[in-house]
Amino acid sequence: MKESKAIDADRLGRVQSLVRAFGILDELGAANGMTLSELAHLVGLPKSTAHRLLTTMETLEYVQFDRETCHWSVGVGAFRTGSAFAQTSSLEKVGRGIMRSLVLEVNHSVNLCVPRSHAIFYLKQVEPRGGWPTAAREGVSLPMYSTAAGKAIMACWTENELDAYFEKRELVQRTHRTIGNRDSMRRELGMILERGYAIDDEEQADGTRCVASVLTDRIGQPRGALSISDASSRLKQAHFSDIGPIVASAAKRISLQVSHIG
Repeated sequence: MKESKAIDADRLGRVQSLVRAFGILDELGAANGMTLSELAHLVGLPKSTAHRLLTTMETLEYVQFDRETCHWSVGVGAFRTGSAFAQTSSLEKVGRGIMRSLVLEVNHSVNLCVPRSHAIFYLKQVEPRGGWPTAAREGVSLPMYSTAAGKAIMACWTENELDAYFEKRELVQRTHRTIGNRDSMRRELGMILERGYAIDDEEQADGTRCVASVLTDRIGQPRGALSISDASSRLKQAHFSDIGPIVASAAKRISLQVSHIG
């Protein structure tokens, strides 16, 4: 019983620290910079507690400290998070119309995908009338390496980014077609980069095929992917060379419009 209470108290303490940290970020976001005393007063914390939270957040780059003025302000980590949200919102807003047009053109489900915790998250899906449900559906996260959308993004990574990904993740065989070898995956990513689109030929799930192309920001960095998916009986291998360039063209239109918004 005592151990259970101790665990509950620890959890409550962590949640409380998280709430306090977000409160600090809110106050810093509304100002150009504040001293420790000013910030502690605004959030209603002892200076020692506020300073402990700030130093932790500084390590994570969510806040920064100017040692000349002794002012704290929002850091680059918070900016990256906010930029990612703005980028995702823009992708969804701009992509909606192009996705609908693409559905009419190819008669397959069209997906807007974004990376999330080294997986690929299906943010939005537009289905054709009488569409066939697949594993690639709105609100689902799937592995990067076994999906066309994920591989389209991975193809744009640097060698260091790929090495870091491979060090932490095993390429588990999802089906008998999944690429489970790192060297084979590197060759596959090279081909994707060259032709402009990626293919999932029943690599994520038996009976499902996908074609995808990367979505980039104004400086060419990968921010998501546009993909089409369908049952293998409807999306034939022979169609890849025709559909791939169509998806790539639609992805470029979305990327161009988003870069103008940003």
